[in-house]
Amino acid sequence: MKNVPLWIGGTLLAFFVFVMLAGPYMPFIDKDLNKEPSRWVMKGGKQKLTLPPYKPSPKNWLGSDKRGVDNLSKLVVTAKDTILLVLTITSVRYAIGVPLGLIARKKKGFIHRLITFWNQLCSYLPPVFASALLLALPFFLFSQQRMGWAILILAGVEAGRVAITIQQQAHKMASEPYMEAGTALGLRTRTLTKNYYIPVMFPEVIVNFCLDMGKVMLLLGQLAIVNIFLGHEWKEVNYYVMEFVETGYNWATILSKHRADIWLGKFQFVVYPAFAMMLLIITFNLLGEGLRRRFQVKG
Repeated sequence: MKNVPLWIGGTLLAFFVFVMLAGPYMPFIDKDLNKEPSRWVMKGGKQKLTLPPYKPSPKNWLGSDKRGVDNLSKLVVTAKDTILLVLTITSVRYAIGVPLGLIARKKKGFIHRLITFWNQLCSYLPPVFASALLLALPFFLFSQQRMGWAILILAGVEAGRVAITIQQQAHKMASEPYMEAGTALGLRTRTLTKNYYIPVMFPEVIVNFCLDMGKVMLLLGQLAIVNIFLGHEWKEVNYYVMEFVETGYNWATILSKHRADIWLGKFQFVVYPAFAMMLLIITFNLLGEGLRRRFQVKG
């Protein structure tokens, strides 16, 4: 039987990679995201002045926002930053969790107690609440390196879960006859990790990595709804009016800027970034499930 999830997930991933690399250079994409404050259109045989937002048309396939910026261009131009941000957060999460899980494979010692406490602490609250609470602390709120701290926090809230998963897999492997034989031969821990643990655990790690990328994308969307920015600056936006202004630009940022429209029942500015994020989440989930089936059949 064909691996349908893998084919669909792989096709969608190829589509997103194409959008990342070639999308901004397509002729119908405005990579500079220029504003169009007004436009003359032909209505009833007469030229009439119209103001944004503009409705979907051959010039603006998905319409425009309130400033006259093309919606499709915004999604395409910000796709690269969005996907790279998700990839970075997930990579940091696994860079923390995998080594800790391997070190704690014997389920004893300080590292074992650390990741157990870490996992239990972060499991008491949903990731969005834990992330929002940490990102709202004054030290992180006003830090000049907020983006770096934000990436570390979003990666860390579930790094304990990753470490526990790796620990359980490594602990189960340690009781296998070939592992006991390697230990009896006096192989060093580094050799065992390189030649035994990593090759056997690699497929499962790749599957979980893909699934976690979907979780990270969902987390970014949830933070956008509650107006939590990863990178921002404290600026004066009006006379004697100061507020945090987002410095990055990605799908979550677009969603956050139009979150107030949700309560007004105006979804035309929200549905496009929300759909793009949903499609990316589905892509990673399908890819993870497809790879799982692939590795199971191969195994």
